[in-house]
Amino acid sequence: MKPGDVYKWLDQGPVLLLKRVIIYDPIRVIDLDEGGLMFDDWPCEPGWLIKVLHTGEYVEVHDETLREIE
Repeated sequence: MKPGDVYKWLDQGPVLLLKRVIIYDPIRVIDLDEGGLMFDDWPCEPGWLIKVLHTGEYVEVHDETLREIE
């Protein structure tokens, strides 16, 4: 996978891969300890910034939601 490749995203049709991003997991406030959570410790995983070709929408998505176009 590299920027400029066209993949399929979920059921949204073809998308253009733009750049790699880090997607941070949502955390509920009640799950934080009293000391808080440092930015470097925040749970995250790699993903992509994509452009949905049918709508022009830009979305950050997880790697596992992208499929090669057959």
